[in-house]
Amino acid sequence: MLSVVCRWSLIFAAGLLPLAAVASDDPVRLYLGMGWGTGDGSHDWEYSNQKISTTHYDQDIKDFKLGIMFSPAVRLELARSQVDMDVDTSRNDLSGMDLNLFFSVGNKPVRPYLTVGLGSYDYDDTASLVAGDDDLRGTAVNIGVGIFAPLSEHVELDIGYQEKRIEWQEMESVTNDERLNVSTRMNYFNTGLRIIF
Repeated sequence: MLSVVCRWSLIFAAGLLPLAAVASDDPVRLYLGMGWGTGDGSHDWEYSNQKISTTHYDQDIKDFKLGIMFSPAVRLELARSQVDMDVDTSRNDLSGMDLNLFFSVGNKPVRPYLTVGLGSYDYDDTASLVAGDDDLRGTAVNIGVGIFAPLSEHVELDIGYQEKRIEWQEMESVTNDERLNVSTRMNYFNTGLRIIF
């Protein structure tokens, strides 16, 4: 379930986007980019609505981005992400798509920003846990802060910190009718480059 803060942040962001686009005299611009991130996170496991364990892990994140800049202050970005997690002695992978809104402030070349968004993710190689032999699927909520720094007229550096929470679909117990739930929390520092057209 989305937290109250995240829900209202997304509603606020969705309301500002068309207003900012209409109010701006700047031309709409497209961009491509890629990013890298590293940090840590955890899986919280619940059985019959009671928390039973937490698994901690380290992670590396790579993403490829396609975005549209409505103005220097507002942009909408679609990202394809791959998460590599080191959990104890095993390595697990997540893959998904994120749609994020970015709001930056200030008139200087280096601009701080706030980002909020939603995503859809697959937990790779978990088909054995889910009826129908499909990997676990989940919905992500994203929030982050950072700075945009121009390196040239068409190249931009992004440095930031992001948090992501993924709520996965329920899993059926293999021994009885009880339900097993898992949620994933990620905290990571990221950097990336964008080519602006």
